[in-house]
Amino acid sequence: MIFRIELRRSIAPWAALALLAFALGFLFLLSGPWWKVPAPWTAQTTTTALWVRFLLQFLWPVVVGAGAIQGMRDSRSGVTELLATTPRPHWHRALRLAGAVGALTGLAYLLVFAVGLGEVLAHGGFVSPAFVPVLLIGVLGVVAGGWAGMAVGRLLPHPLTAPGLAVLTLVGTTLCWMALEPDLDAGLPRRLGPLAPALAEPRGAMVTTTVSLDVGQAVWFGGLAVTAFLLLSAGSTRARLLSLLPLVAGVAIALPLFPAAPEAALTADSHAARKVCDGPVCVAALHRDRLAALNGPAREALAMLAKLPGAPTRVEEQVAPDSVTEPPRRDADVVYLDFQRNDKLLTADAAGLRAAVLSGAGVPSCERPSTASVSDMGARMIAAAYFSGELTPLPEYTSRWFATRAAPIERAWDQFRALPADVRFARIVALRQVLLTCHGEPLDTLVPGALR
Repeated sequence: MIFRIELRRSIAPWAALALLAFALGFLFLLSGPWWKVPAPWTAQTTTTALWVRFLLQFLWPVVVGAGAIQGMRDSRSGVTELLATTPRPHWHRALRLAGAVGALTGLAYLLVFAVGLGEVLAHGGFVSPAFVPVLLIGVLGVVAGGWAGMAVGRLLPHPLTAPGLAVLTLVGTTLCWMALEPDLDAGLPRRLGPLAPALAEPRGAMVTTTVSLDVGQAVWFGGLAVTAFLLLSAGSTRARLLSLLPLVAGVAIALPLFPAAPEAALTADSHAARKVCDGPVCVAALHRDRLAALNGPAREALAMLAKLPGAPTRVEEQVAPDSVTEPPRRDADVVYLDFQRNDKLLTADAAGLRAAVLSGAGVPSCERPSTASVSDMGARMIAAAYFSGELTPLPEYTSRWFATRAAPIERAWDQFRALPADVRFARIVALRQVLLTCHGEPLDTLVPGALR
């Protein structure tokens, strides 16, 4: 009965409604990165859970601020001394109030994910069980944040406590989020990033959090929640000081488990990234519907590449998390195709898929994902044309950009195909080595001085 009363008269319903409204507003009213490659939130359930965790950068301060407002209720009502004289232990009242706030805010967070799950199913996405720890740590973070706000509000019942705490939480959460972004300078040690429940943008549709990160955050937010509840229940200064022990223990255990580098926070989702193969051609389970379309063109391309020394023998989908600072993964024995970042491969025809395998003589670009150059694209296009006999745009997301820069590539192709056959072959072999090592100018290797 008392619990139901707290559900109605506390701030819990409003905090839950605010969390739900903010989250769905962000997701559906803004054209954010969660709708775009390489990790649309409708691709699979783990990606959905990661994007909802990303939104905690903005949602957690709301929950913490709402908790602070609730924590000041007794002081604002002038009943603090009256309640202190009752025989009922402090933790009885704290349990029901904290339970109401935690239950409704946690439920609101789960409802946001449920909407995302509906989007995944509606778009024919992949259901991976790897979303469970990502989701549960998010729920624990939301509950711990609400309780921590209540504890601070009870200890500092001032009108500025709630807005001040919300702003401080927003600043701290943003700094922690920046520490998890590999291309941002946060000003905080990278290992402190996971102290907030918000995660960096997922760099692919087949990634999930590492076990060490999940365990570390579970310990940290568990310690924060226990300390917050004990502070709500404490009736003396000594009890409040002792209440800090779970928080200190949580930090001491969690920090060594947190990743020292942002890239170590995410790993491949073993369910979505599981290989589905037909002979030497493999795709991830997430894109298993593309295996039939890829199989024929990939085998044809491998047969063409077979005349090269140390030629690749397999074609596989790139499943490792994308890096924003490093070039794509490469291997002399394997041709890697990135269906996540290069979504044009998902709709490419047989000729386009064959060209993708042949480009760069079976080796990907040495450019970082956010950059491009005429030298790199031109050399890989000419390498594909060397085997197919026709210079065509590659099925890549930068193809429109290069459409306006096709003239120097076409001139280089005309010069290249005018060379003797043995010279062309030697330069293709040399280009392959340049792309495997990422040392040298690709187009200059095929046609010296082509861009001068």
